Amino acid sequence: MHPHCMLAGGATTVLLEVSKRLVLTGWPVYVVSIQSNPVIVREAAAAGVRFVDVGGPLSSSIWFWVQYPLMYWRVHRAARQIGSPVVVSEPFPANWWGWFYKKLHPAVQLVYVCHEPTAFIFEHAWINSIKPDYMRWGLKLLNPIFRRIEHALMPVTDRVVANSQYSERTIAQTFPRLDPARLRLVYCGIDHEAFYPRPEMARNRQIVMVCTLNKFKRVDTVVRALALLRAQPGCGDIELKIKGRGVEKERLLQLANSLQLADAVTIIDAFYDTSQLANLLCTSQVFVHSAHNEPFGLSPIEAMACGTPAVVTGTGGTAETVTNEVSGLYFAYDSDESLARQLQRLFTDDTLWHRLSAGAIHHAAQFNWALTHEVFSGVLEEVSGL
Repeated sequence: MHPHCMLAGGATTVLLEVSKRLVLTGWPVYVVSIQSNPVIVREAAAAGVRFVDVGGPLSSSIWFWVQYPLMYWRVHRAARQIGSPVVVSEPFPANWWGWFYKKLHPAVQLVYVCHEPTAFIFEHAWINSIKPDYMRWGLKLLNPIFRRIEHALMPVTDRVVANSQYSERTIAQTFPRLDPARLRLVYCGIDHEAFYPRPEMARNRQIVMVCTLNKFKRVDTVVRALALLRAQPGCGDIELKIKGRGVEKERLLQLANSLQLADAVTIIDAFYDTSQLANLLCTSQVFVHSAHNEPFGLSPIEAMACGTPAVVTGTGGTAETVTNEVSGLYFAYDSDESLARQLQRLFTDDTLWHRLSAGAIHHAAQFNWALTHEVFSGVLEEVSGL
């Protein structure tokens, strides 16, 4: 159960990559969601993953919540027709679908892939990033009810999969009634056949970001840091490429204009396949991930695998995926100046850049889908009694 496959974000990437490998090793896999973009799911569908779209508005729409009983009935009916003895639910609202389904079908084994406790319920930074305003205030009003639902239903889960040690700790703290023995750590991987160094490609003097454009990702911090960076000697030509879509796009473009960076900041909101994304990472000199306390994040690892050092906050999952002064650099998440200083180091010190580039390639090698598949398959075998 997955909310939708309409955006090629981290959670959807994990779903598709793990599903492909499960099918190739003999597991029948059905993905029940609201909608799927044929372009995004094409490779997984070709591998044999079956996508069952129930139709209707996405959960980001107020109409989804107005029609919630109908939407859940559609999901429930699709899952019942499939009749799988193991149900895997992913991010909100799919985790609720899984819990309700488990309540009605106690014999089903439920695995909840919890990238983080539901951000729009437990994380104030995420709540405050929601647009439009009426959705944000509506969620704040209903927040106590949503918290009670999550706390009441989480213990029915047979296994909870976390994608980082940070997520494990956060889940345990958020849900004290959950049996800790049900928690499993499964790191995400990347496709090293797609993401690898391309020395024949010239590195442009540019910073690259790959993320959803919302307030939680703190892209505005990077835009402001770029203005500070370009004021330093030898850094006046550096540009910023942002690969992503989201509600903050216009605000970010306005910020760039106000800082006289209109020609230096480019937002790419078109769909990129894996090859196009890898080329963007390989032709950039530095990757930046500016979110604070994000649970994991695939993009920094993909960038490092391409030999592009990652500049991150070192909070949340990035403290596990990026090693400071080895595969990248940390900066203070609430300081534009701190980010600008670290970027300046990488653009002006070739020795440092080459050392971190080599370290990034070496460090990223430990995150691979084969290992993710092996550990996740073990969880499925555990609950299914194989």
